[in-house]
Parts: sequence; structure tokens; C-alpha cells
Amino acid sequence: MKIDRLEIEQILLTHLEKVLKSRKIKHQLQIQLIELNVPVEDINSIFSNVESVSNLDVSMLYGLTKALYVVTEDEEIDPDRYFGKREIKEAENILSQSVQERITLPIHFEECTKIKFDSYITKISIQTLVKLYDSQLIIYDDETQRGVNYKTNKSGGIVRTPIVNKASVKRIADKMASNSYFEDMITLNVFSSEVNPVTYKEESNTLTINEGAVITILDGFHRLQGGVLALQINPHLNLELILSIRSYDHEIAQKYFGQINTVNVLKKERREELAQERLSDKVVANLQRKSEIGKQIASSTKVSELVGELTTFDILSYSVDKVFKLKRQFDVLQISDYLIEFFAYLAGSYPDEFSINIKLRGNHTMSHPLMFIGYIVLSHYMYENKIPLQKLSHYIDSIDLEDEKLLDLLNKKNILTGNKRIRENIIKYFDYAFRGVQSE
Repeated sequence: MKIDRLEIEQILLTHLEKVLKSRKIKHQLQIQLIELNVPVEDINSIFSNVESVSNLDVSMLYGLTKALYVVTEDEEIDPDRYFGKREIKEAENILSQSVQERITLPIHFEECTKIKFDSYITKISIQTLVKLYDSQLIIYDDETQRGVNYKTNKSGGIVRTPIVNKASVKRIADKMASNSYFEDMITLNVFSSEVNPVTYKEESNTLTINEGAVITILDGFHRLQGGVLALQINPHLNLELILSIRSYDHEIAQKYFGQINTVNVLKKERREELAQERLSDKVVANLQRKSEIGKQIASSTKVSELVGELTTFDILSYSVDKVFKLKRQFDVLQISDYLIEFFAYLAGSYPDEFSINIKLRGNHTMSHPLMFIGYIVLSHYMYENKIPLQKLSHYIDSIDLEDEKLLDLLNKKNILTGNKRIRENIIKYFDYAFRGVQSE
């Protein structure tokens, strides 16, 4: 390398943090990384924790630099400035070998029936489906799926992995490999904000997924994984599946996934998050996308300390629903904007306590998932009484974090799974506590 690796990493971190704030540019980067054959697990790791760039080997670091350069066209991250000719040649050789017989867009599907302008149906062989996945064209989008688990890799980096029922995958694979699996339906979603994602020709019943589109799996991830395993057992497997192709935006894709699950049933909290039937769900979805703590709001029923999560979607939505009494979409917009600002003040006033790095958190009671019920109660109290957010720390500092009653409420067994009685008692506790605080 032409300069110290740590300097390169710092430059990449700065650009990544900017790029990942935009869903549109993030998708462009994702496509570019896939085209460079950067493995999916590395892409997911980078997107979930930008500091994982320190765990990339030189070839993948080069791939990330080149992808960022292509997407941003910023001369500061031109790979030629940081990598020597021999390093670039070796990296490109390694990247080119990472996927064999790679399929690229556009892809054409014949004998395809149009259901609606954004919904089509056809068939696909398991061989082609798996080849699409191996070519990194089918992406697991955890925001429209069951969510993710977190684990550490050998280098100590954090990797996001899809939530998968391994026993279910094995059962599917065994049936497929033995030709005893009845064909069923896989649903893919094709989306792009840059190009027309699909083109359909009525006269020939041909659907084309256009170059630049992003393909995610909406339903059938377990069957896809079963197919991958089945082909390892029986490489000559001849199985055709029904293929549903949708062209939904992010919000519609979430709602669709919340509707269709029957086999590996979603947990109630995740199903409600995706369906977004309560107005409070929409508020918390906005917090996930735009607030200071957005990436620390877990979609599952429990938080992951590995990635520094603070609370869950369900806890926040329940609290907002009970405390703010939202009635219409206008309330969603107003309260979303207010809470985004509220959490900016909260996290900014106590950066260590709400840090992604849990080792920096001094008092773990303050960052307990259920404490966010109290913070929502406080936000409502300040909102209703028009108390400036600059005074937020006065109320936070008034909380007795050693109070036995509070600790007893926070540490009841299994309360993160949705004990309404405990949650109601926490709301009452903080409602009484904050109303007793003397204003400055």
C-alpha cells in the first residue's frame, strides 16, 4: 500500500458514513460491490458496522475502495492513490475468481403472466434460482424479512446473519434432493429508484429484470437455502418452482411480508413491525430510519449487545401508542419529528450511556431496554408542557437509578417479550416521577 492502512481505513470510514445515510446511494454501492464479486457476508458486515473494514483482507479492501470511487466519483478515494499496481492486479484476480459462471442483469423470463402492473408470475428451475443466489443477485434484506442475528467472526468483527430455522432448511433439502418435494412458490421483489426495475412485453409474455435493479427475496428464503443444500447433495436435481415477481417499494414490501407468513411463523412483534398497522409503528419506523438511535432499535424481541442495540421496536411502539394517543397521519408526522429531536438531545447529552460500544456505558440501568418506556413518557410530558429540550438533562438526572421499585420493574423475568402489566406499571412509575420534578 502507498500509505499506512489505518489512514486508508479512516478515509473509507468517513465516506461510508456519508454514503450509508442515503438509501439510494447505499443501494448503488451494494450493486457495485456485488458486481466486483465482494462476498455477501462482507457486504452485510460493512453495512451493519462500518468499523468492520478493519477486518477486510487487502483484496476486499481494494474492492470496497473501488466501489466507493465508482459510486461517489470522489478523487480522494481513487484506488490508484492507495494501492500499488501489483496489489491491484492481485486483488482483481482474487475478486474475479470468487464467483464462477456468474449471471448478470438483465435477466429475461418467458411465459410470464402479468397479474398487475407490479406483480407477475412464471416458473424457475432450482438450478437457475440457486445460480442467481450464488451470483449475488438475490439479496436478503433484513428490513423486509425476519430480521438478523449477530455473531462475531474469527477476526472479532460483527457479522449479520439471516434468521433461519436450520432444521426446516434440512427437511426441505432432503425432500428436494430425493425428488419428493412438491413445487411451491418463491417470491422475489425487484426494485430501483434509479431505473425502471422491470419491463414486460405483452405480445411475447416476457418479463425482463433490468440492469441496475436490486432483487431481494420476499418469501421463500428457507426454500432457497434448502435448494442450495439440495444441489450439493444432488447436483443433477431437476425441480421447477412457481416464481412470483413483485416490484414493490420498501414500505409495501414490508407490509407484504407481514401478510404472507404461515410455515415458519413470524414472532408477533416482528409481524406487527412489518405490517405497521398501528400509527405508533409508523413513528418508530421513522425513528429507525432518521433518529440518532435508529440503528440501535432492534427488530427482534431482544437486543443484541454485540452491535450495541438499546431497545426494541415493540417496546417503543407500545410506549408511543399508550402515551401519545395518535389519531391520524398528521400526528405521526409531528410526533416523529419531535422524537427524532428528543433522542438527538438524549443521546447527545449522555453519549457514553447510549454508545454502540457497551463497554463505555457506565450505568447499565440507564440503557436498559425498558428504560425507553420512561424516556417516551418524559418526551410526552415535555411535549405537552412545551418544556424546551435543552432542559431534558434536568429531568433525566432526577431519575433515581438505584430505586428498588424501578429496578424490580426493569428486571422481572421475561418482561421483554411483552408483559403489558409490567409495561403499564413502568409508564405509571415515570409519569408520577416526572410530574414530581421541580422545573429549573
